Amino acid sequence: MPTLDDDEHFEAYLKEFRPLVPDVLPQPIQRSSPPRSAGWVWAVGFATVTVLAAISLQIFSSRIGQQSTAPASVKAVNPMQPLTIRNANAILAAAPSYNEAFERMSFHNQNSTIPKDKQSALAILAKEKIKL
Repeated sequence: MPTLDDDEHFEAYLKEFRPLVPDVLPQPIQRSSPPRSAGWVWAVGFATVTVLAAISLQIFSSRIGQQSTAPASVKAVNPMQPLTIRNANAILAAAPSYNEAFERMSFHNQNSTIPKDKQSALAILAKEKIKL
């Protein structure tokens, strides 16, 4: 081998240098996959909207079927005393359960009586047939 001090031999050695060709690197295995498209996103969206529409239609039709065709009868409200602690205690003592007692207290009406020659607005609206 030539030394660095011997310039002529070193240049001749460099001229004869031939690098080795490296081996070919193995290629990773590529799986064939279909090209991705947004078509499946649209299909899932359409299916979701269709299912939600069917469910809402079912709920809407069941609510319409439950409504009675005859208007609700309006009962005359008897005037009641204002709700006080004494009245609340009496309702609690007379009611079979707390839930029923609270129902009675929450719908405690304090309306005045309606004269016989007049009608309430709620009674008139209850007779009216509303079509949706």
